[in-house]
Amino acid sequence: MINQLKDSKKDILNEDNISKIQFDAVFVDSFDQYQQKDYDRILNTEKEKSIKLWAWKNDKANAEFAIICYDNDLDIVSFAISDLTSKTGIIPSDNVKLSFIKEVKAYTGHAGWYANNPKNFMPKGNREYYPEVIYSDAPISICKNSFNLVWLEVSIPKNTNPDIYCGNITVKAQNTDKVVELNFSLEVMDIVMPDTQDYLFDVEYWSHPYNVAYYYNVKPFSDEHLEILKQHMCLYKSLGGHAITASIVEEAWGGQTYGGGNKIHYPSMIKWVKNLDGNWVFDYTDFDKWVQMNIDLGVADKIICYSMMPWNNLIKYYDKHKQKMLKIKAKPARKAKYNELWQPFLTDFISHLDEKGWFDRAYIGFDERHNMDTALDLIYNIKNKDGKVLKISASFNDFKNNAAIFDRLDYASVGLQQIRNNLLDFKSQVELRKSKNQQTTMYTATEHVPNSFTKSIPVESYWSIMFAGSLNATGFLRWAYDAWVENPLEESTHWSFPAGDCFLVYPSSKEDMVRESKLTLRLAKLDEGVRDVNKLYLMQNAGEELDKKIENLFAQIKGDKENSYEFYTISKTNFWGRKAKWLTENGKTEMLKDMKKIKENIYDISKYYIDYLNK
Repeated sequence: MINQLKDSKKDILNEDNISKIQFDAVFVDSFDQYQQKDYDRILNTEKEKSIKLWAWKNDKANAEFAIICYDNDLDIVSFAISDLTSKTGIIPSDNVKLSFIKEVKAYTGHAGWYANNPKNFMPKGNREYYPEVIYSDAPISICKNSFNLVWLEVSIPKNTNPDIYCGNITVKAQNTDKVVELNFSLEVMDIVMPDTQDYLFDVEYWSHPYNVAYYYNVKPFSDEHLEILKQHMCLYKSLGGHAITASIVEEAWGGQTYGGGNKIHYPSMIKWVKNLDGNWVFDYTDFDKWVQMNIDLGVADKIICYSMMPWNNLIKYYDKHKQKMLKIKAKPARKAKYNELWQPFLTDFISHLDEKGWFDRAYIGFDERHNMDTALDLIYNIKNKDGKVLKISASFNDFKNNAAIFDRLDYASVGLQQIRNNLLDFKSQVELRKSKNQQTTMYTATEHVPNSFTKSIPVESYWSIMFAGSLNATGFLRWAYDAWVENPLEESTHWSFPAGDCFLVYPSSKEDMVRESKLTLRLAKLDEGVRDVNKLYLMQNAGEELDKKIENLFAQIKGDKENSYEFYTISKTNFWGRKAKWLTENGKTEMLKDMKKIKENIYDISKYYIDYLNK
């Protein structure tokens, strides 16, 4: 488990012992994964005391290093970072963030299957600790014969002079007089990265604001909750997030997320109420607070509202006559009854969106649903004050055999394996839909390999984005951003899904004074991929030779077949389980090699682009 700051006082060491306590620090491959069982591997193979980084202006550069403890514990380990200096300028140390990486326990087995696990039994079987959370710069202690990873992130201001900047990191501990120094250089290129709101390739990570309230034990959408959510969603914005998730019914996804002990795990932000006269009224209080907060932060250019086809087709509402919560089922197959229920809501909802000025941002969202015709027909029949109909978003895999539905989706996402099964058709659809101003993204989910689970090595996340870029997709979707389990900082295992599947960020400890969400290593690598794809998209159409270089780079990204990178399968270990798929060591090694080449090519293309601009 992660090395934690010890509460008990250690025996006082004399000066001779202090001088003998040894440790070291070395840079490691930020694409790779290092568990404590890799201690000898780090000792024997990772020797780098310096590293070369590169970035554009208004960009980030990342690196990772390990602090290695030998035969004695290290107490109160801390680090310091210098300014980055060059002949033409300085990048202040305030632009450099160092964070200890926290390990989290995770189940290593099958993928799970919620439908046959209604009582949320936790899976039995092997668990391991994985480096997961880019946590804090607060000093820690490190146990002997172990190591702790540290994440380095440099943010480059827009006005930085293009040059090579040099800096150093010093690492020390309270119970030894030894100091370890690491050096790094950063080449800043003379190209400006667009701001995240202007990305050509963006991300959509489904959010669960109620779960944030459950974790911190605050009232949903209270002032205290909204204050926590501001940092939480600003972090999302910094990753290229544009769309926000909003619930319009209780349990849009069948209660599959952790619910903080509440009977309803993911409530509706819009409360359905049936009055004494039998008419429907709708309370938009939570919805309005959530949407307005995100608009104020500059995030919500898309408000994806789930869903007019919730799992099990159930609508829960408060009946004023019976003074209790009731439920009604509205199956799209029974069109008259379905329309009778949903038409009053849509009419009222559209009027509310018009009143707030949010209509053009709003989408009705669908999650891997079949037989959507009834819902879409109803949406198309109810228009706003300007004669417009609501836009439609869906995770929709049957794009080849159900083109009539796919063509009606303004914003569509298709799963990795379905894309592989119909690769040429998907690429054609991307181009066709772009010509009609329709967006098409890729998503990864349970049973897809490679992936972005706790057990997945970080390069898999980077590959996922680069593969989506090679398809010319407009973005990447992932469920979910923050659907935390009960004690996420201790264990990321879920009762139904691969460990880590449900969240890409972690909360603070409940005891921390500052409540803020923290990146995972896998999310940091998703973000690196997003920035690199945006670089390539920005440099396109600047000349035939440059376009050819970018086309060749994307053609090098393997993944059109599930076995493009070797993987193995773990059979289910519980009666409700699915099989889990993980990269083999050969698969990991090959992907690490391939993505290193891709990074080098992006660097070379960037240099070529600068020469092109300066002609």
